[in-house]
Amino acid sequence: MSLSSTNSFENSPVEKPTEGTPDHSECLKVLNLVLDQEATDEEQAYFKQHIENCMPYYEIYNVDKAIKSMIKDKCLNQKTPSDLVESIKSKIYQQAD
Repeated sequence: MSLSSTNSFENSPVEKPTEGTPDHSECLKVLNLVLDQEATDEEQAYFKQHIENCMPYYEIYNVDKAIKSMIKDKCLNQKTPSDLVESIKSKIYQQAD
């Protein structure tokens, strides 16, 4: 399950886009791909064009990007206690048997 600040949009009824209005449901699908750097060049271009004209998604993108960056900064370079590592390894080996 993917979490983002857009979850409230995922649970709301999606309006079908009319000509000239942005397709938020498609943008929502692409948002996490862009944040995870897994979007194709075409998806990135679509997303960039969408957020240039859609302030809510521009803000969502920047909030999610900041949260992801903060988590990465806080989690990297943290020394994992050796007893935790051994406990995880033990549980993995037990499930593999």
